[in-house]
Amino acid sequence: MGMVQRVIDTDNYHFSEESIARLKALEDRPIDYSDIPDYSIEEMRAMRQKAMEIRKKQMFSLRLKTSTIEWWKSLGEGYTTIMARLLDEARKHPEWIKMCL
Repeated sequence: MGMVQRVIDTDNYHFSEESIARLKALEDRPIDYSDIPDYSIEEMRAMRQKAMEIRKKQMFSLRLKTSTIEWWKSLGEGYTTIMARLLDEARKHPEWIKMCL
């Protein structure tokens, strides 16, 4: 197994003094790799490909009232993710769709 370097990045993350002390106390302890499966490069590539397929999304256009768009945008950053999650969840609940017909 290759050399592992541990670095506490205090420039980009803010840790309490207590947290830094606990992390520094772990510096001399070996890392336990026993719970990490030993996958081949081919197996890792196949898993990466599968994960990319699962995350694959398609662009979709929709006409909505201005007030509806403004309401969604009022939810802030990530509103399109919330919208996508709601639509995904609606697929599992046909009664929601029937209410809107």
